[in-house]
Amino acid sequence: MRPLYLHGLPGSGAELSLAVQEIEVLDRNAPSFAQLALSLPSGPLHLIGFSLGAACALRLAALAPEKIAKLTLMSAAAPLELGDFLQDMAGAQVFRAARSHAQLSALTAVQSTLARVSPGMMARMLARGTGLDETQLITSAGVKRALAEGSTTHKQIYLRELSAYVQPWAHHLPLVHCPVTLIHGAKDRWAPLAMAKALHRALPHSSLTIQAECGHYGCLKRSLERL
Repeated sequence: MRPLYLHGLPGSGAELSLAVQEIEVLDRNAPSFAQLALSLPSGPLHLIGFSLGAACALRLAALAPEKIAKLTLMSAAAPLELGDFLQDMAGAQVFRAARSHAQLSALTAVQSTLARVSPGMMARMLARGTGLDETQLITSAGVKRALAEGSTTHKQIYLRELSAYVQPWAHHLPLVHCPVTLIHGAKDRWAPLAMAKALHRALPHSSLTIQAECGHYGCLKRSLERL
């Protein structure tokens, strides 16, 4: 089974440096999810998705069930219509802005500038309010690089997938028939644990493992180490 990694957004394959994992990163530079599904390599595939990359993996599993045999989703972002999640999300203002093309374009322009000028400052801003362990991960060299690349090199992927994410897409979930392993940190401030529980209820063939002491990136690190 061929493993493919789907990074978070903003993010890049540099996230894998948290656990020195050599996993092939899926190139998501396609005009739409449907075209991305068509361009997937021959299966069977094991999609490993982190954060908003997990949301993309779920869509692909629904669109290309003949190719995708398994999903492993870490710190997964669930459809917003499955619960009142925004009130507990550290990045709530970003998702609210994403509902307006003009606001999202302005926001990502600021993020891109900050990522080029001071990736360290961008990482520190995202780390506000997190615990010491999570702050150390977010401000590590690999994650800083991933955040910078996600806001510059992968900016169009970020714009397209974030815009799609804030629209209703829960109708894809019943079409996911492969086994889904959900791994989530109980201290996740970016994708609250309630998201993982909602996905577990909605997905017909899923299991959920809760990492009690982990946050968003802490869950990614520990999960990669155990893959």
